[in-house]
Amino acid sequence: MDQLYLEIEISTRKETTIYTSVQSFLALFTYQFLNKPKNVRVNFVATKIEGGKIALRSSELKRELTDQHITCREAASLPAIRDLKLPIYEKDGNTYIAGTCAVCRELISRQSSDELKKLLGFKGSCLLAPSEASIWTKFCEVDVVEVVANLHNGQILDSVPPEVVRFEQHMNEPVRMHNIYKQAREQANQTENGIKIKRRERVQIKCTTPKEQLLIEHRFAEGISFTIADLILYPLLTIVFQHCGQMLPHFPLTSTWFSEIDSFDDKCGRILRDLYIPETVRTPPGELAIPDCEATSLYKADPKRYKPRNRIYTSQSEVEAALEKLSTLQLQFSSDSEHTYGQQLIDWEQIEPTHAKSSALPKERLNRKRQQLENMANAVVSLAKPGDRIVDFCSGTGHLAILLALKLPRCTIIVMENKAFSLLQAQKRTVELGLTNCVFYQCNIDYFVGEFEIGASLHACGTATDIVLQQCRRAKAHFVCCPCCYGSLQPMPHISYPLSEAFQKVLSTKDYLYIAHSADQAHEMGTTNCKPETTLQGLLCMSVVDTDRQLQAEEAGYQVILTRLKPEQCTPKNHLLVGRFVKQN
Repeated sequence: MDQLYLEIEISTRKETTIYTSVQSFLALFTYQFLNKPKNVRVNFVATKIEGGKIALRSSELKRELTDQHITCREAASLPAIRDLKLPIYEKDGNTYIAGTCAVCRELISRQSSDELKKLLGFKGSCLLAPSEASIWTKFCEVDVVEVVANLHNGQILDSVPPEVVRFEQHMNEPVRMHNIYKQAREQANQTENGIKIKRRERVQIKCTTPKEQLLIEHRFAEGISFTIADLILYPLLTIVFQHCGQMLPHFPLTSTWFSEIDSFDDKCGRILRDLYIPETVRTPPGELAIPDCEATSLYKADPKRYKPRNRIYTSQSEVEAALEKLSTLQLQFSSDSEHTYGQQLIDWEQIEPTHAKSSALPKERLNRKRQQLENMANAVVSLAKPGDRIVDFCSGTGHLAILLALKLPRCTIIVMENKAFSLLQAQKRTVELGLTNCVFYQCNIDYFVGEFEIGASLHACGTATDIVLQQCRRAKAHFVCCPCCYGSLQPMPHISYPLSEAFQKVLSTKDYLYIAHSADQAHEMGTTNCKPETTLQGLLCMSVVDTDRQLQAEEAGYQVILTRLKPEQCTPKNHLLVGRFVKQN
């Protein structure tokens, strides 16, 4: 039986009241909507909820707590609960899923009903992309959740939250669906009472017809079908409007959306009334102000979020000016070629005897990938000791994690990846190899809050490398990182550039991004159309960015080696950062 872990806080001041976080509330709401599936057991984890918390009404829920209540002490003995932010979904005994959308998706996908699985949308893709990569997932899982959490933390509104305006504008944008042309043709040939509607002009819908002319309007959040996005947003936006006074009529498309859901399935409203105890609302007299927001679909690319086609382009003079500012630091920007971690060969035929045949990679590229893995594994082994917990961040299909599990059988290897398919492939390979020291976490890096001794990442894209390094500094863990995609570096709420105090004295964020963008021009000399001087500048800029990472770690108490993978031709992005935490408070 699968396990669902939700956080609760029990208050007995006047009478017993059960609270939960907004995220766990959404998972519980989904569980109730699915009619409490018998293949999932709900476990309530007693904890102190940080931020806004929601009071639960259900008397039935209180009865369930008697049998399914995990105390704080018991929770401390369960590694996954210590490691991941709740809610958590456990399946197959060693795989744990964190993140509201991912947990709710898993609740649905593990059901046998094809009708329920339609909630996952076309080809099961609704809210599939993680919030790091999808504006839509971030809106449902982070943005609106934060609004509700703030309201339950005592915030008094003086204006309608911008997220409400963004959703209204989203509902006014053209519908974006993978199968929109098929749906448009079906709508054009619809019937009433079995009789085809007569039209004065024949409706022709071609693939060249602009989507804006297909006359398909939003009925639900993602178009014409009720999906998990509606299931998550319905309780959130209902709560928000309870704090907005009489403002719903000012948002006619959202109002219609509420009505469509209630008429489609009134279960949403009933479950919300059964579970949720409304807050005492304090709103200022008169109508709330409505903020101005850019009218854009929540599916469209966020200009602040990196996409390859949105890569910044810089002039040579801008790059040179930024590099000139660094000259005042009098630093040597070069990686150390003396330290090598690629000397120990691995018997790949023993580890993956069929992989060379089944791999879609050409033999030469497969060999280079294995060389990268050898360097990473040997570096981790040089830092490890028996009993260590080692996290392979952004593990993909688990090649590095599995190699570590084989070389370090007395260590626990945490395989962390946010793509379910990739993690499943890693699981299959561990079963084939008979490995028992791996644990699988399907989540974003930010959902991991546990302690560990070593963190590793091979070609974590762009800012992901810096989030991994941030996690290692939090846990005072050693690290082994081979960065990638320097041009995709972008500031985030918890990551700002430059990273080190030394660089911050001479470079602005814009200067830094000029250098990072140029670092992606680093190629193996003579193998591309780039001029040699362009490639050399790219290599220099790559060293600059990784020196900044090295300095930041050293400022936090690490001894850091910045070296290169061997042979260096195994990848153009061949820098290796090996950090050992030495400072003890």
